[in-house]
Amino acid sequence: PELATSLKNLVGLLVRQKNCQQALPLLERAAAIFQKTLGPDHEHTKATTAGVQHLQRLTSAPQAPSTVRPQPPPAPPQLDRFQPGTRIIVQRLQARQELNGQAGRVETFLDSKGRYKVRLEAENAKLISVQPHNLLQMVENATLLNHDPPIAGTIVDSRDEDDGTFQFALRTQGTQEMVWVTCDKLRLPNGTLVRITGLRTKPALNGSSATIDSWDDAAGRYVVARSATEKIKLRPVNVTIMQ
Repeated sequence: PELATSLKNLVGLLVRQKNCQQALPLLERAAAIFQKTLGPDHEHTKATTAGVQHLQRLTSAPQAPSTVRPQPPPAPPQLDRFQPGTRIIVQRLQARQELNGQAGRVETFLDSKGRYKVRLEAENAKLISVQPHNLLQMVENATLLNHDPPIAGTIVDSRDEDDGTFQFALRTQGTQEMVWVTCDKLRLPNGTLVRITGLRTKPALNGSSATIDSWDDAAGRYVVARSATEKIKLRPVNVTIMQ
């Protein structure tokens, strides 16, 4: 009887775990032990036999369809905008100039307003709503190519030139020196959001944004993704850091 009792305890655990198929043969064995040792009229024998019959009905009944709805697949990232978590610098604000130069991270993009929600990194960690042209991505591990050896650093500022081009401030690793360069003098890392510019063969793409997917060394071109299904190759002179 002690073995039969232990089997019943194990069966109870399996039933609570909804594992009736595995529990049934164990309870049948317990019922056989009670039948042999205590006789068919003993209360333990009767209760265990009734339990066997109940499990048999459960395991033979068709299973109800699951009511859990399958989760839709996650939406692909929108590669023409900053991704959540992107580190940025606030710049060129007119109404709240005290925020210019502050660093933060993108939380989301508000399609209805055409603005990003940005959490500043200052002590108060303000959440602000900012237009895209007031943000500059802090591109880490950008590499200055016209230097021997090449220098890596982080993009921390930008300025307009009289000829309509932009220069970017690269804060170099180690020395923390500020070097102002045009974007075509930099090798930008994968994941950088860029604006397409100066295309002659596909002028309709000029002004649109895309994310750097990789660098094609043989072609000397960036592979940029405008969406999950559209990638094009561009020369360094045809991309500039999004701001």
